[in-house]
This record gives sequence, C-alpha cells and structure tokens, in this order.
Amino acid sequence: MKKALLLVALILSIFIGLIFVPSHKQENKPYIAVTNFALYEIVSKIVKQRVEVKNLIPFGVEVHSYMPSVKTMTLISNAKLFVFNGLSMEPWIKKEYPNQLNMSQFVYLKAATSGHHHGKESAFHAKEDFDPHYWLDLENMQKMAEVLRRELGELFPKNREFFNANTQSYIKKLKALDNEYKQSLQTCKRREIVVNHNAFAYLSARYNFHTHSVTGLSADEQVSAKKMKEITDLVKKEKIKTIFFESFVSDKVAKTIAKESGAEVDSLQPLANVTQAEAKKGYIFLMQKNLEKLSKAMGCQ
Repeated sequence: MKKALLLVALILSIFIGLIFVPSHKQENKPYIAVTNFALYEIVSKIVKQRVEVKNLIPFGVEVHSYMPSVKTMTLISNAKLFVFNGLSMEPWIKKEYPNQLNMSQFVYLKAATSGHHHGKESAFHAKEDFDPHYWLDLENMQKMAEVLRRELGELFPKNREFFNANTQSYIKKLKALDNEYKQSLQTCKRREIVVNHNAFAYLSARYNFHTHSVTGLSADEQVSAKKMKEITDLVKKEKIKTIFFESFVSDKVAKTIAKESGAEVDSLQPLANVTQAEAKKGYIFLMQKNLEKLSKAMGCQ
C-alpha cells in the first residue's frame, strides 16, 4: 500500500512540474520590439497575430520622459528585430544592437527649423539637426511599411506572401487617408494653428499650413514668459480660435494662453505614444480625429 501511495505521489509531482515549468519553446518564441506607437501600428498590421509585437514604452507614457528598465534592455537584446525611431527620440539607446533597425534612415526628414532631407543618417550622427516626428507624414508611413515588409519577410520567409498582402492593404488605407487630408484642408479661412509642442511640422508642411509652437521639439521644455506673451499676442492678432495641447502633456500653458486671448483649447494626438484604448482604434482613426479638429480650427470647408 505504501509503495502504491509513493508511486501516485511521484506521478503527481511530475505532472505538476510539467504544468508549472515554462517550456523552452515558449521562452524562445520570436517577437519584434518597437519604441513608439507608429512603429507598433505598422508592424502589427503587417504580421497580425503571426508574430508578437512588444511596445517597449508602455501605452499611456510620455515618450520624452521615459526611462527604460533592465527588463526593457533585455527585451531589446533578445528581440528578433528591434525597430526604433532615432533622432534623439530614444536618448536612452547608448549603443548599436546587431538586431536594430533605425527607421530614420529610410524616410524623408525635415530639418529642425525648415527644409527637407532624405534620411541616411546613422543613429548617433547629427540627430539634433532633424525633426524626429516623421511618422506624421503619411508618405513616410508608407515608406516605413515597405521597409518593414521587406525586413519581416526576410526574417520570416514562410509568411512573406501574407506580410506582402497585409502591407499592400495597409498602404492603400494610408493613401486614402492622405487624400482625406488634402481634400479637407484644401480650402480654409486660415492656414495656421497654435500648438504647445512643435510636433506637427511634418503634417503642416505636407498640407500647406503653418504651426506656431509654444515650446520646441521636446514636450517637457520650459516655457518662457516672453514666448507666452508672443504667442498670446499672435493669437489675438490673427484671431486664432483654438490652442492645441497634447494628450500626455499638461494643458496648463494652453489654458493660460486661451484665457488671455479668448480662444478655446483642444487636444491633438502626435501619436508618438497613445493609451491602450487609443491603440485599439489605430493610427488611421486617430489621424482622422486630428483632421476633424484641424479642419474646425482653421475654418475649412
């Protein structure tokens, strides 16, 4: 009887061990690591559920102030592919990784002040010279999709045709969105907006309107009293109706200018990062919401 009980106990212990010990195969499941929402969106649309996509900066966190954990750096090293924005958007990347893909090398870049440049810069060279918010140019989104289609097809050749079809479908939607913007912003009473953070220059350059920003390329930059007065006077003079702020940035400055000038405040989503709920709605939906707000603010017909 004792032997029988010992045998049962041994079998149970083996069974429980099989349940709770993670399989080696599960630990080694391939995944793609990305650093912003636009990259997360494109990769997810291409691979769908066939490959896991890990957004390294948690949804709902402001990208400019994010600091990675040790776990984050481990996720980068172990990823099948590490895709990042470049141009100082991830100042915590201190070295080059063998699995990295710097997307700023494959898109049209706008100088931090004005003009355009076709990107072929390294991840760590002249990165302050260019505006890093290039995903707000819909042509760049299409270029990024094509680059990622090729890279992912090489990494997962059995899924190449599946990835190609998904990419073509997504690019078609991006082109349709581009047409929406062109048509909606073609005829407007005014062709300028005021934003708290200079994140929308690619958008304004593509659709021929001007952005006046309270701060520069970094959302956490301090605002001077001189700049506040300058923007407030501009809003009054040009009869600008809306002051825009961003989802993850305090609206205090926008509200102060609005109070002084008689304008209203509203939010624009620069899409570097979004909330979990916004991520489910997707880049195209959120860009359409931005378009509605821009069209209203500029009095477009």
